[in-house]
Amino acid sequence: MRKRILAIAAALSLSAAPICAQTASTSLAGNYLPSVLAASPAHRDSLMEMIKGQPGLPFWVRALVRQPRYVALASEEVAVKDKRMQLFRACEPRTCETSWIRVLYSEDGKRALLYVSDAKLGIKIFGDPTPEELTFLVRP
Repeated sequence: MRKRILAIAAALSLSAAPICAQTASTSLAGNYLPSVLAASPAHRDSLMEMIKGQPGLPFWVRALVRQPRYVALASEEVAVKDKRMQLFRACEPRTCETSWIRVLYSEDGKRALLYVSDAKLGIKIFGDPTPEELTFLVRP
């Protein structure tokens, strides 16, 4: 009888697993930009299309994908007008105070917004953010 109960319990737990997996939402927090760019063509392509051919960008920003030599903080999930978005922060090693970026992605990674702050090259904003999105890009 005990074996039969264990078999039924095992079968129930296996049948419930797909239901839980389908309803679970993927967290947009705790990810790192180099890993996301390496694993997600949507994130990589949307960022590269946005900065391609743009003048006045720091070298390390141009090389975000092919040479990930920057300090990256864990992403943060933010809600912009009830839309889930992913906010990344990164900076140039040894000059984080003077050369840094924030990248805000749509949940699917197909839309990217970029805020670049560099002491020598100035501030640049890419991707035409809404006022609500801009709030997350510029906040300290």
